[in-house]
Amino acid sequence: MRILYFLVAAYALHAQTALPSLIDSAQNNGRIESYTQQKNAATLGYESAKRSYFPRIDGFGSATYVDKTGGFEAKQTYAAGVKGELIVFDGFKRENLLNQNKALEHSAQYTLDAAKKEISLDVIQRYFELQNTHDEIDTYTAMHTQLEAQLNRLEKFKAAGLASEDALMRMHSELSNVHYQIEDLHYRAERQKRELETIANQSITALTSSDVLAPKEISPQEPDTLSALRYSRDAKIHEAEQKDAANLPTLKLEDHYTFNDYYNDPIPQMRVDRQNKFIASLSMNLIDFSSASIAKQSLMAQAQAKSSELAYAAKEADQNLLLAKRYIERSRILIDASRSTFDAATKTFDAVKKKYEARIVDYVTYLDALHTLTDATNQLTRAKRTLHYAYAAYYYYSGLDPKEFVR
Repeated sequence: MRILYFLVAAYALHAQTALPSLIDSAQNNGRIESYTQQKNAATLGYESAKRSYFPRIDGFGSATYVDKTGGFEAKQTYAAGVKGELIVFDGFKRENLLNQNKALEHSAQYTLDAAKKEISLDVIQRYFELQNTHDEIDTYTAMHTQLEAQLNRLEKFKAAGLASEDALMRMHSELSNVHYQIEDLHYRAERQKRELETIANQSITALTSSDVLAPKEISPQEPDTLSALRYSRDAKIHEAEQKDAANLPTLKLEDHYTFNDYYNDPIPQMRVDRQNKFIASLSMNLIDFSSASIAKQSLMAQAQAKSSELAYAAKEADQNLLLAKRYIERSRILIDASRSTFDAATKTFDAVKKKYEARIVDYVTYLDALHTLTDATNQLTRAKRTLHYAYAAYYYYSGLDPKEFVR
């Protein structure tokens, strides 16, 4: 059982540091929770607006005490009852209010979806950058090992009078420089790791290998940011249309059912203890000095501003999608070029190392070949991961969640 427990714990640890797990956790962080609450608030706003137009029933009561009565007044009067109210027509304010709140609900939902997809892409980018940094640390560590071996070799040659002090000092300098690079990369990795932990809202102990599937037969969808902006504009239009209700009649039906009680009443025989009153009322604004009209113009101007913003965002989205396709092509070309560079650098270093150890070439040639190989290795590794990030960016700008294509 203890072995089984450790196996389960190890699997859980592995799952915690895998890219899909990090994205899932990030999509539930504080920022996303804020958007979720805004969406829930918009849903409640719509429900509130819808229910406000249901028939309304109120209870009421009153007690009246008159110090000096006169005429037909009772000294004490008590009344209690219920009132039902129904708005039959309000100048289409109800329809526009409901449409406004429904549009705001849709806008909040698309804003939430857009935030989740954006954070997926952000986590993928940070994840690959952290892996690149770890690979660079490994590359420079291997370079450090090579230089230490050559330094020990040079020290023996120097003791035998077969190597110069200049060569020894240059090797010491190169070793110190590589150590500097390693320490700088360790700090960068720590910073990147902590930033990723903040976004993912979980600790990271190790990174597992992940990649993004290449796009195949993808049907681009409208980005959620555009949908959210469109519904936000529509909400502003519906809000503007509500201002017309001020210039249209409002028809309201009311029914009052009252229980009355009187004390010290001079005319009790003329009183009724129960009374039902039905009221149909019609109201309409005659003069408001164009207040409603100007308010509508202001709101329509805001809606027009959102329309302009939407048109610009749509063009920007189209360009981003084209650039995402081009980014994939560029990344593939860079991989081919980096692979050729790496192959050439590997062969060159192997040849130079043999000649250097045979004392055919000097330490300068050897160090140049080692630097070239290190840079080529890092370049190829970064180019490969850039391609997978390019895939993720293409999915994102196609209106899809990159998380769905991570493996």
